[in-house]
Amino acid sequence: APPASTHGAAPLPLAPAPDAPVWDVSNFSLVDGHLVLVGRDQEALCRSRNRTGSSGSANLHPAGGRRDPAVDERSTRGATRSTESETSPTSQSNNVKGLLWKRLWERKVRGILRAETPGVPNGERVPSRSGSRESLLPALSVADLDLSGDNVIVRPVHGSIVGEKFCFQVITGEGSRSFGCASLAERDRWIENLRRTAQPNKDNCERLELALSLWVYEARDLPPRRRLRCHLHLDGTLFARTTAKAAGLDGELFWGELFQLAALPPARALTLTLCRDDHAGQPVASVTIPLAELAATRQPLERWYLLSAPGGGERMPSVRVRGRYREVRVLPIVRYKELAEFITFHYRELCARLEPAIAVRHKEELAGALVHVLQSTGKAKSFLIDLGVAELDRFDDREALIFRENTLATKAIDE
Repeated sequence: APPASTHGAAPLPLAPAPDAPVWDVSNFSLVDGHLVLVGRDQEALCRSRNRTGSSGSANLHPAGGRRDPAVDERSTRGATRSTESETSPTSQSNNVKGLLWKRLWERKVRGILRAETPGVPNGERVPSRSGSRESLLPALSVADLDLSGDNVIVRPVHGSIVGEKFCFQVITGEGSRSFGCASLAERDRWIENLRRTAQPNKDNCERLELALSLWVYEARDLPPRRRLRCHLHLDGTLFARTTAKAAGLDGELFWGELFQLAALPPARALTLTLCRDDHAGQPVASVTIPLAELAATRQPLERWYLLSAPGGGERMPSVRVRGRYREVRVLPIVRYKELAEFITFHYRELCARLEPAIAVRHKEELAGALVHVLQSTGKAKSFLIDLGVAELDRFDDREALIFRENTLATKAIDE
């Protein structure tokens, strides 16, 4: 956890505000530990030098290189040519970096000179459906995010908050910024690369990963015909919300929405709040659930929770949810070396011994863990093939049962 703030400093924002601006991550590049905003013309220039602009994993400098302060100083002075004229890869890389930092400085200067002139920068993101807008002239804190600090946090953002599906949040000492991606794979790739940039030694340190899986099924005894949302708060901070739906004449409302919240900050309580769609600041009813209650069982806990309304009434509304809160302590990666080697080379014997001895709910958890470990070692494909062949041999002439029972092979394929 980050150290406690002193001198009355405002705490770091744990989640973006509803309808917060979302920046198109394809307009940014990762340069020397900085997330830098660049234009489309600069992206084309960088691609000609064997660089992938929106992958998030490309570097504009050789491995282990550092940014040249002299080049940066010349570029910020507005110099139009570089004194580095050699054709070596290092000099070419420095020239590209100089152009990027020059472009960044020119954007800042234009913002100062034309602060009152409306305009749209190149490559601005299309406004999201939630109504969020980017500033026309980005501030330096947006155009250049330094990821070298001690308290840099990168985490996914639920789409119900910012109004777009594949978003992530970067929290630094200066504040919080949200970025949107074109796909889930692109978002995960950016998150992983930014985390490794901010914490290069992450795999060698012990850490605690917190995650919440919550099904919000339905509610009853609600005011009829009211369009309501269910807001999910962790220690008072909004992390997700359901879609707005109108309750029926009988006061029942069904959502059936699943929320997978990962990389959460330390928290103690989950608060479910029913809010009107037209008056989000006026809660209809709420209930607070201790996260220790959701973490006490290995299986998700499902039950009806009675909500308390501000004004009271004869019939109190209630909501049915099913959730699980997980606290996973991750050891340094070297501690898993022997286990990974054993699973990689002996998974056939391991599955054959455990298959008849464990319950169905344990098979699902074990199969998921094996798939994840073998995916990281490059053996997931062989693992699924071997389990499938063993499944065929086991049932032989009873073809109707193949991949239809609760076996490790079926659970592994599902995973």
